[in-house]
Amino acid sequence: MMTSSDDNNPTQPAPKGVLEPRAAHDAIGFSQLQAGYNFLNVSSYGRVLSNLIVEEMQRRANPEGSQVLDVGCGCGIGRDVDFQWAVREHLGVEQGGAYWGIEPDDAIHPVEGLFDNFQHALMETAQLPENQFDVAYSSMVMEHVEKPAAFLTALERCLKPGGVYLFATPNARSFVPWMSWAMHRLRIDEVVLRLVRGKQQVEEYHYPLQFLFNSPQQVAACAEQHGFLPPKCSFIEGTGAYSYFRGPLKLLKPPLLAKRKFMQRPDRLATLIGRLEKKS
Repeated sequence: MMTSSDDNNPTQPAPKGVLEPRAAHDAIGFSQLQAGYNFLNVSSYGRVLSNLIVEEMQRRANPEGSQVLDVGCGCGIGRDVDFQWAVREHLGVEQGGAYWGIEPDDAIHPVEGLFDNFQHALMETAQLPENQFDVAYSSMVMEHVEKPAAFLTALERCLKPGGVYLFATPNARSFVPWMSWAMHRLRIDEVVLRLVRGKQQVEEYHYPLQFLFNSPQQVAACAEQHGFLPPKCSFIEGTGAYSYFRGPLKLLKPPLLAKRKFMQRPDRLATLIGRLEKKS
């Protein structure tokens, strides 16, 4: 069901400086992220992604304001609603910009005034206007996509020509996502998640993992067939991934950190940040 707001003034402004960098690579731009080794140089993937969204809106410099879609808007970018408020503040609402959100979980409702249009739906089933959005983005959604082709078909339809989709997802080639995939195939992932995170946290926000759409190869194989230019990918890793290393798993943390520092393989870092541009 779609809901709309007639009041374009948000009821809660973003905290001052929420997008300001707190680590060296928090706001360096997509090209620089691609060129560097972003290991423990970011404070959170949510801050990095939010800055990239704002950068994309500013790059387009739309005089009529930006039309932006949050896919799987849930509880915020990186589970932080303040980042969503910060994105909204850059829309140019007074010039006609609008913020849309879709979320499949019927139990989750956005904060009042955040989105101009909202509906409970998957990307594949959402009722969205064609050629509407300058920028769409998702935060930890791609690993849950069950039908990548249908997802990209729906996304291509609602983006403007030249519109951009930005996403953050666990990198399938990194250790923690790889272990999650292995446990998923063995059907022991739910048990392990409860041991690591606790039963309540898992039930609060854990969605079925598919691992069909969270590697550069998977995205590239599908993108050009559905109206997009070849994807651009960068990789980051902060300290968040190491919250999984509890109990006996703590023994794995030192050798993994040493390997990261010694080998410096960007494509093995925990989080994949991707950029897809619709063909003009």
